Amino acid sequence: MHAREVSTPEPGHHSPYRPPHEAVRGISAGQTPSHPSPAFSTTLITDSYQEGPRKVVVVRGEVDYETAPALSAVLHEALRASTEGVDVDLSGVAFWDCSGLNALLRLRREALAHGKTATVRSPSRMVRRVLTLTGTSRLFLPLRPRLRATEGRSVTPPSRP
Repeated sequence: MHAREVSTPEPGHHSPYRPPHEAVRGISAGQTPSHPSPAFSTTLITDSYQEGPRKVVVVRGEVDYETAPALSAVLHEALRASTEGVDVDLSGVAFWDCSGLNALLRLRREALAHGKTATVRSPSRMVRRVLTLTGTSRLFLPLRPRLRATEGRSVTPPSRP
């Protein structure tokens, strides 16, 4: 038995796992495409904003092997522009495959290498399913605040006279 060759899909190739539709791929909010969209393209809309020392990236649409490189670029830029890390809001994601998961895992690896964190906010049902099935959801949970030095210690009640 021989291993199948894995290669980059040809332009115009579409995933058999979701219905085709006409859309623009990899467009950030507020941008307009400079060329007509191909018939089998996917939609990815991202937006980001600063929230204290963290950058929040909001992702809407479909994340697959066609749009994951655009998502990775947005996440990388957000991490670079943040002080503590990136929160990724995935509540508006309609399709999510392992390409999206790999983009998140790369973000996490890069964040940890720079002493930052990457968390997932409000994953859609589709994203939650992939994270759960792969056992990776715990990797993107927000860190609990650390207990102050006086908290968490057991206190003995005063003795009665």
